[in-house]
Amino acid sequence: MRTALAIVMTLASSRAFADSNDVITRPLVLERHHVHAALTLEYSLATRSVGTPLSIAPDAWVGVTERLTVGVIHSSPSVDRIGSRASFCLRQSELTCDRAYQGSGIDVRYRLRDAPFAVAPRVRLLLRDVDPWKPAVAIGTLARWTRGRFSIKTDPYLQLGLANTDQGNRAAFVLPVWFGVQPTCRWLVELHTGADGDLAVLADGWHMPLGLVVTARATQALDVVVEAGFSQIYGPQIDYRQRAVMITAAYSR
Repeated sequence: MRTALAIVMTLASSRAFADSNDVITRPLVLERHHVHAALTLEYSLATRSVGTPLSIAPDAWVGVTERLTVGVIHSSPSVDRIGSRASFCLRQSELTCDRAYQGSGIDVRYRLRDAPFAVAPRVRLLLRDVDPWKPAVAIGTLARWTRGRFSIKTDPYLQLGLANTDQGNRAAFVLPVWFGVQPTCRWLVELHTGADGDLAVLADGWHMPLGLVVTARATQALDVVVEAGFSQIYGPQIDYRQRAVMITAAYSR
């Protein structure tokens, strides 16, 4: 009896350790009182303006209940974008990062179902810019399907401008898709693509991003995420010059 109990406990502890390092099946919504905080450095790789803009963005989420997660967001990855215009511009650009502070947002997620097909409806209240004032609401659903070492994730949402819609705060759609593979525990490699654009000029106003995302779990509490790619590699608004790299250090407990 003691031998059998020891075997069960060993298997349970082994499973727990494996799950803690399994990046690909992490819950989309935090457990109650759990915290996830991230700091992202966003660096422009655009032609003739490498390093300008250069910005930094903190994000933080907390599990309010077992099903509800609330966060404060500032980074481009927090709204599924590839870019270098985060909330706090360290090196400014006249076109995309023309002041020290650009805006922020509130992210609310609800756990609807877990893996292998995890679904979490979400609402984001965004301040997209401060001059002019560009508040918006983004309504969508974060979803991920996993099978073994592979995953497909998406986070489609509709963004509705609440003010100054005639000054660039128009209704828009964002349809990102990530194709992921976990070659070994602690590592996740994803291809980020999809489409986004303004609804008012949908036929001529959309574009497709393309990026490579590598996530490495450095410790049980710390992740390092690097994403590099193009924000407008295909579509009517194609612009190969718009590219960036984003480096994130994320802490979870």
